[in-house]
Amino acid sequence: MGGEKLKKTLVSVVLDMALMASALLGCGVQNPQPDQIETVAENDTEKRTDSNLETIRVATWYDSSYTANLRAYLARRFPNYKIEFVYIDKAHYEPIIDAEFTFNGAPDIIYVDQVMAKKNARNGNIIPLTEYCSNFEAESLEAFWYDKDTYAVPSTTCFECIYLNQGIFDKFGIKEPHNNEEFIAMCDFIRKAKRMKPLSAGMMDYEAVSSSAQSILQVNFFGTEYGSEFGARLRSGRSIFHNDLNEYLSDWEMLLKHQIFTADMYTMDKQAAIEEFVAEKSLMLIGGPEDYNRIRVANPQMELGTLPTGWGRYGPIMIGGCNCGFAVNANSKNLDTAKEVVVSLTNNEGQFAIWKDRVGSRSYLKKTYFDNPVAFEGIEEVFAKNQLYMPVLQWGDSGSDINMIFGKELQQVLRGKEPINMALMQVDIKVNNMYDK
Repeated sequence: MGGEKLKKTLVSVVLDMALMASALLGCGVQNPQPDQIETVAENDTEKRTDSNLETIRVATWYDSSYTANLRAYLARRFPNYKIEFVYIDKAHYEPIIDAEFTFNGAPDIIYVDQVMAKKNARNGNIIPLTEYCSNFEAESLEAFWYDKDTYAVPSTTCFECIYLNQGIFDKFGIKEPHNNEEFIAMCDFIRKAKRMKPLSAGMMDYEAVSSSAQSILQVNFFGTEYGSEFGARLRSGRSIFHNDLNEYLSDWEMLLKHQIFTADMYTMDKQAAIEEFVAEKSLMLIGGPEDYNRIRVANPQMELGTLPTGWGRYGPIMIGGCNCGFAVNANSKNLDTAKEVVVSLTNNEGQFAIWKDRVGSRSYLKKTYFDNPVAFEGIEEVFAKNQLYMPVLQWGDSGSDINMIFGKELQQVLRGKEPINMALMQVDIKVNNMYDK
């Protein structure tokens, strides 16, 4: 399936058939029931040309194909405002937003992760939103907490799982794996016996590579008593990646040796990985809840299932949690309006709009439940046992920069350019240089 075809298909809001059925049956949302899923044209909000309309700019690392339902909700909710989403690639998002704050040019509303929220709260760049977030669960409030206040309205859960082609999975008679060894054996069977590529993954993104390694490390290192203090040792001011992690990343290297992660993934972005998966050239795909709609609209006939990305002592695990929120620029020229827009996301209807772009995720709004499709039953245990982890958040204020260094060095391992021990030594050198500066 070509890239153009996928791009054109994504021009309209995704309407997954299972999701529509759920909405029509009224089983998806607790009271009050939000509006039914609607079809709106792409860039609907940008069609307004009235120069008298107040414009609210929203900075995000998601391109327009990932925010169609949210934009439709805001256009309907605020017909007298022009709401423009400003897309910035995730790899460059934080430094660009930092620069815009420096020169008072940042958009009115900012998508933030936990690290960005705390940093910009400390610097006075975003305003407290505590009084509007009382109905959210404590976990999500603490995610964007700084000095006794919450500085962002939580989005729904972020995570990475493994999507699988359930139809082919069942046809091959494959049993669900329950540990890393069984997962590797399963992939060997798919590749050797069935001559099919086991997995697609967009590892052009260094965060995807880092996340795949963190999933392994959460099981065999970060979850141990000594490993749980890795972040504290790192925050003390010296990098310890080689000393602490070299031994434990051997399990991640096994995924390379068994051709589950392959060098060609370094040239593959998320869209290319999805295209390969929906064309049934691979059995599985690493993705998040934001990818579900793209998969369904590209191949509506595919029966989907899911698997976790790791299996630990207490059951399956995934890398994820509450790591996306909506903050208001303290220096916005439209401060009251921007705040009004963000506050509209603190109720059931606002969260439902966010969820429609992120099917499979959970809202942190109390007493709010959206009925996810059967495809996500494979990861229900992760949520039931609260087994979502984000190790990088323990790496201090420089965690995002350290994660970038870590991920980019692992990309070199993926490409076969350096062994894992050399990559970790390079991480230590670069992180220590960053600390010294």
